[in-house]
Amino acid sequence: MKLWLLPLLALSLIACSGNSGDKVFENYQQRLARVLSTEAPQTPMPPAAALAEPRDIKQPLPDLRLDLTDTFTTRRCGLDTLIGERNSSLGRVYNASKQLSYELRFLSQLQNCLSQSWNNTDLLAELQQVYQHKQDSVHIAFNNMLLTDDTLRKQLFGVRDSLPLSDVAGQNETWQALTELTLLQQFIVEQNWQAAAAVDIEQQLQLLYQYNFIGRLQHSLRLSSHQLAQLNLMLDRVKPEQLCQPRPDKQQLEILTNIFSKFFIAEVQQYTVNLQGYQQQLWPLLEQLYRETPLYNALQQRFDGNYQSMRRELASHVHWWQSLNGQCALQLTPQR
Repeated sequence: MKLWLLPLLALSLIACSGNSGDKVFENYQQRLARVLSTEAPQTPMPPAAALAEPRDIKQPLPDLRLDLTDTFTTRRCGLDTLIGERNSSLGRVYNASKQLSYELRFLSQLQNCLSQSWNNTDLLAELQQVYQHKQDSVHIAFNNMLLTDDTLRKQLFGVRDSLPLSDVAGQNETWQALTELTLLQQFIVEQNWQAAAAVDIEQQLQLLYQYNFIGRLQHSLRLSSHQLAQLNLMLDRVKPEQLCQPRPDKQQLEILTNIFSKFFIAEVQQYTVNLQGYQQQLWPLLEQLYRETPLYNALQQRFDGNYQSMRRELASHVHWWQSLNGQCALQLTPQR
């Protein structure tokens, strides 16, 4: 069942305001409360589902020490540079994303190395063992990045900054970054180490950091669900028939019609339609990345849970306007 629009409405009305989500709901609520001589409840927004702390979910990588004393071998394979990088002062303190990048580059180089012909079977067996261990541990490195990287954690925690109604920057860039990370996940599953090592992880994280679109989307979904719930509680006190019987206040109904068109349809409802588009584009990518992680249930509630709640509250709010339209025959339609 389509709940987004009243049956008599079209989506063609585009809002011109660049207000944030907070302002969109604040403007609408104030005008509606004033004309109805009531007040919306001021209940605090419920806390978001808790996310586990990195220290509780980060897994240590196996401590694999290479006994490759044959300098010729490590040079031939190109491993000497990578081993030196890992043993450097910077390499010892790699964060989760750089650690993953290193593991992927090492696997890619080692895979090339093993494709060569070898006379020393003992050395070949040692390299094959290292290769197997690295393939097993790279999944841990990938999950550690998802669960503990500072940029990703900021996106998942959300920020108290809602998306604007229009002129929204960063949606395409965020989609691009998440798509690249899901491709990386796929390459790892397929053991396509060359393709995985070619993904610029830091560039994708930089895009997410620059726009913080996911963090703002999360807050906007939660805010919209809460604000609509507050509006519905306010309207529970105002029965539509009370506004029309026994004698309607024509001036009040005219103001309500204006509020409906200019502030509910053009701003509040349009804002929820926008959020729906962002959610449907980005949540499947987040879901794919985090489905097998300890954060999945909390993220599902933070994104899809709040989205579904917003839809239910919006449907209830639309029903009030439908009832008013039926009781008072206002012929509520968007202004042209």
